Amino acid sequence: MESETAARGGRSQPLAEEAVGSSRTMERVAAAKKIIENDYRERMKNLRERNERRLILEQQLASSQVPREEQIKLIKELQRKETEYMRLKRHRICVDDFELLTIIGRGAYGEVQLCRDKSSGNIYAMKKLKKSEMVVKGQ
Repeated sequence: MESETAARGGRSQPLAEEAVGSSRTMERVAAAKKIIENDYRERMKNLRERNERRLILEQQLASSQVPREEQIKLIKELQRKETEYMRLKRHRICVDDFELLTIIGRGAYGEVQLCRDKSSGNIYAMKKLKKSEMVVKGQ
């Protein structure tokens, strides 16, 4: 008994109580665990789909009369496109991705702007909110 107390730094509380956190902490841990598991599951699904697309292309090329050099070129092109797609998917949209054209409205929480996407040239309406105002007013 004394060795257990010494191993816990001189405290005499049971081991079970040390492992239990507050209910809020346990909720946050469960939420974080769910997010990590979902992210992992999604990444593995994407990897399987990517491999399936490559196998399908390889099978189609093998059954066709395409020269080997052309087959390698097409497979590398698929890999390049897959990599580019994954990079675009990871990109988070921010205000810097748009060019402000004009303000078309103002309200209590922010403003609505007419903007052009710098990469595609498409025109969008962007609602820009003041987070501090939203928090203060409990929205």
